[in-house]
Amino acid sequence: MTVALGLVLGAITLAIAVSDAGAGSLWRHAYHVPVVVAALRWGGGAVLAALAAVLLYTPFVLPALERSGPSPSVLEGLVTLALLLGVGVSSGALAAGVHRQRVRYETLVAVQRALDGEAALDVTLVRLRTSLEARLAGTIGLAVRDGERVALAGGAVLTSGSPAARVLSAGGPLFVPDLGGGMRPRRCFVAPLVGRGGTTGALALERRGDIGGEERRALLALARHLGLALENARLAARQRRFAEELAEKVTAATRHVVEMDRMKSDFVAIASHELRTPLTALQGFSELLATRRFAPAELARVGAIMNAETERLGRIVADFLDLARLERGLAPPLRRGPVDAGAVVGDAVEVLRRARTTHRLELDCDEALPKVDADPDALDRIVKNLVSNAVKYSPAGSRVRVRARLQAMPPAVEIIVEDEGPGIAAADLARVFEPYYRTAAGARVATGSGLGLAVVKSLVDAHGGSIRAENVAPHGTRMTLILPALP
Repeated sequence: MTVALGLVLGAITLAIAVSDAGAGSLWRHAYHVPVVVAALRWGGGAVLAALAAVLLYTPFVLPALERSGPSPSVLEGLVTLALLLGVGVSSGALAAGVHRQRVRYETLVAVQRALDGEAALDVTLVRLRTSLEARLAGTIGLAVRDGERVALAGGAVLTSGSPAARVLSAGGPLFVPDLGGGMRPRRCFVAPLVGRGGTTGALALERRGDIGGEERRALLALARHLGLALENARLAARQRRFAEELAEKVTAATRHVVEMDRMKSDFVAIASHELRTPLTALQGFSELLATRRFAPAELARVGAIMNAETERLGRIVADFLDLARLERGLAPPLRRGPVDAGAVVGDAVEVLRRARTTHRLELDCDEALPKVDADPDALDRIVKNLVSNAVKYSPAGSRVRVRARLQAMPPAVEIIVEDEGPGIAAADLARVFEPYYRTAAGARVATGSGLGLAVVKSLVDAHGGSIRAENVAPHGTRMTLILPALP
């Protein structure tokens, strides 16, 4: 390109030389072409092209001025020289300004591209540093606050006395004429990255050459844009994470509602079957009583069966009432007062022992257990439910152990029910207290409404206590109930 412009200038000069008009030749205007081309190609190179044109054209103007004085053709030549210099300077300045604007625009585009995506902050800073160093002559450093730490481009160490650390602390720009450590001065300019909450980081440019005032102003503008862009990128990432978490929660809640609806339908089907069985038995025995005469022993047996079926109906109705309260989020009604927990546990176990069970029920209660503030009927129901579940879901003839003991700190009564059944799958442990929920293994062993443990949990919560389920080695389940002790 330089050789071509030189040839063009030479050709124009030759054309003027062979022209009869000399300094007044119209070819003199052609000098503007290489000057403008140089401005478009190199910016500041237009001045050099203009000087070359002036040097080539001056030998035609000055001799004519000496020979004929300020003639019209000579004056035109002088005007041409002035125009060449003016066009060279002005077009060069304009072209250089356009070039700087293009570089700034390309830099901003590169910054925006580096910020695209959801990479970690350290990775994003390395991208920004690489992109900026490809467009700015020098070494780029970036430091950005990220919570309690400061993330650095390239993993550099941020020392307490470094220019970037001083800018992060003070908040204003900083120019260091010489960082030292070499024959030639190493200049450094650090611009603060400013977000909505103040200074969030620093952008540093280091080079051997000069960093002029206009370039510093451009770096300040770039730093302001970069600070806001980083903050917006972090806000956008935070919003994306929030939207993803919200979508996951909505999906999980939807699945939970669908599963609850399915389990409720299963409960209604089971409850309908459970209601039909005792009603059928009661209806059949009542018809027999109305149509036949029974011996006293048979009459007692029929009465016992009808009484058991009536109690079964009562439990089903109680489950329905508990279901209604659970769905409305209401605490169960309690009549609380000082209760001897050991006595309640002992009575409940004794009642279940008389229920013709083949299991070995073992009771181990500490002596002189403190009383608890509880509803005796509710506590009896809790213990019977836990022990009945242990009996229902463990093999015949296996041991069910019930313990009641004092927990020292904080003062509480701990009631533990252990069985030797198959245990509960780890995935089911956290859900066994949900309404309607039944484990797959439990559903294969025995029928049930799926409300028993949910009711137990609501009763325990209403007493200010806690209950947890866990597996015991080598197999079995442990239910641990804790109720605060009265002083």
